[in-house]
Amino acid sequence: MDTALLGVVCGAAGTVVGAAVAYLGPLHLERRRERLEREVGMEDRAAADIARYVNARTAADQWLDLLRRGYQAALENRLDLARCDEGVVRCSDELRLRLTELAHLGMSESRTNPAFTAFRRAAEEIRRRAADGGRADNGDRESVALGRLEACAAERTEWARQVLGRLSARTGLDLSS
Repeated sequence: MDTALLGVVCGAAGTVVGAAVAYLGPLHLERRRERLEREVGMEDRAAADIARYVNARTAADQWLDLLRRGYQAALENRLDLARCDEGVVRCSDELRLRLTELAHLGMSESRTNPAFTAFRRAAEEIRRRAADGGRADNGDRESVALGRLEACAAERTEWARQVLGRLSARTGLDLSS
């Protein structure tokens, strides 16, 4: 082969390789950057989903705590019904909001949540117990109210287990422990 022809072929090959590297290099870097952003976005989404679960769990715990304190105050005939009702409405609204957020993500049912229903029933029973005051037949109301509180705790635990399972599936993280 002639040296001049070899020079032209090598120059053309070098130009093609240089052009390919000049095109593919930044393309590779751009894809890598997009993949990293997507991974960070997934981590952010997982963190946001976990935060929503924690907020809902906190709202449920606050309501359960309010019910326990209300039950104790009702037993001692010192429950302020107006303050109790305000607390129940506040906790109910907060939990409903948090359950709606989880339902929007497909992790919980907002309207048919058995834990929410158990909380409402316990609040009603504690209110009845407090309204009855110190009557002699209150023993039945006390046992019913205590049973409702125990049902609240059990339903809340079951609800949390189910939501954690769905959250684990959604985020790809093991959140069962």
